[in-house]
Amino acid sequence: MISAVWRGRVLIRAGLACALAAGVAATARADLVVRNVTLYDGTGAPARTNVDVLVTGDKIAQIGANIAAPASAKVIDGRGKYLIPGLVESHMHLPGGQSGNVNNPSERRLVMDKPLGLKYLHGYLYAGVTTVFDSSNNTDYIFAMRDDEQAGRMLSPRIFGGGGIVTVPGGYAVGPASLLMRTWEQTKADLDARIARKPDMIKFAVDRQGVGAQRTLAEVPMDLFGKAIAHLNANGVRSTVHIAAEQDALAVIDAGATALAHPVWRSTANDAFVKAAVERKIPISTTLTYFGLIARMTKDVSFFDDELWTAIVEPEELELQKTEERERYVTGGMGPMMALVSPYAMRNVARLHQAGAILALGTDRRHPPAVHMELELLAEAGISPFDCIRIA
Repeated sequence: MISAVWRGRVLIRAGLACALAAGVAATARADLVVRNVTLYDGTGAPARTNVDVLVTGDKIAQIGANIAAPASAKVIDGRGKYLIPGLVESHMHLPGGQSGNVNNPSERRLVMDKPLGLKYLHGYLYAGVTTVFDSSNNTDYIFAMRDDEQAGRMLSPRIFGGGGIVTVPGGYAVGPASLLMRTWEQTKADLDARIARKPDMIKFAVDRQGVGAQRTLAEVPMDLFGKAIAHLNANGVRSTVHIAAEQDALAVIDAGATALAHPVWRSTANDAFVKAAVERKIPISTTLTYFGLIARMTKDVSFFDDELWTAIVEPEELELQKTEERERYVTGGMGPMMALVSPYAMRNVARLHQAGAILALGTDRRHPPAVHMELELLAEAGISPFDCIRIA
């Protein structure tokens, strides 16, 4: 088990969180007792000190003092440690389904590397993450991984996914896995084929501006988008939307989208957006790490040497991030751009939280330690540590 400190405020024992919230029963049904731990249950209630937690099978059976446990139960001494629920990563992209640079569609290839994906899923468990939502991926790949997880064929966080992103030709995130909207008849047929595979939530892209050195992108016709969202809503399928600008965010909320994959991040959000998000109860994935990590990488990559990163991520991948990926962000313009917009995103997330919006921790990254960086950035935005855990 490893610990991560958020600026000296909160200590998380990720292994304990993982064991309690999701996973003990995945490998064995033995009872488990965590004794004398400081417990934060994520509901908003104050922390409870020196409590025992009994897990029977895959259920939290009892919380209290001096719990009598079966003689066969495994006992963990929680003295001086903190116990929290398993974390939820609401916006990630599991490696193993696609290869190539996401910003260069001609480079993208669909693959089916399930062992690679499983390695990352184990990393999420190690980081205390017990549920993930894959925001867009190779449809066949992520549904196969979801099926394996749900059938108990692999040890993994709970997997939710929606398959390839829905966009337009020349639009944001176009690639071999994308569902491209051209006409309503074609879009409806393609969506029906996806609905038949029981997606948990389908992601759309509505963004007319490129990122970094990318060109201006094709605009999504809102009448076509509205028909697609209405069709999903009628079939009981939720939607989440990649947006960057407030104009697009308000438009997709008005069209009936049920979640946002990002906060507004290209400018300071106006009151109208905050009000709409709160009143419509739109869950928003925080994704501060999407901006913050890239901005940090252009200045200093030493955080990749932190204990959590080196414990989870392969040395070759860490070296790739420090060298080739960093160079791509610097020369392609994404690094400087993210350094400019990251403060806007942080301020907008803080305002949304203060207004009572529904926030869900998400990173838009593929590395499990990014979840802990997201918690750090939420705290830096001014959100209390306990509220950070609740968001997660």
